[in-house]
Amino acid sequence: MYSEKVMDHFQNPRNMGEIENASGVGTVGNAKCGDIMRMYLDIDENGIIQDVKFKTFGCGAAVATSSMATELVKG
Repeated sequence: MYSEKVMDHFQNPRNMGEIENASGVGTVGNAKCGDIMRMYLDIDENGIIQDVKFKTFGCGAAVATSSMATELVKG
């Protein structure tokens, strides 16, 4: 049902966790299915995302896409 890439990110999520004293924190959720994601950003003085972490409560697809998103926004 899911692609190999999605399964890899679900089984081996990248950048999971929290950043203490993050530059920004955002939370998003879907009331219908119950998925909730919180993303933490560490942004430098030039506006570059130096580090990103996430915590997701939800299905495998929610965890995988959260992991994928962190890889896309860093840098």
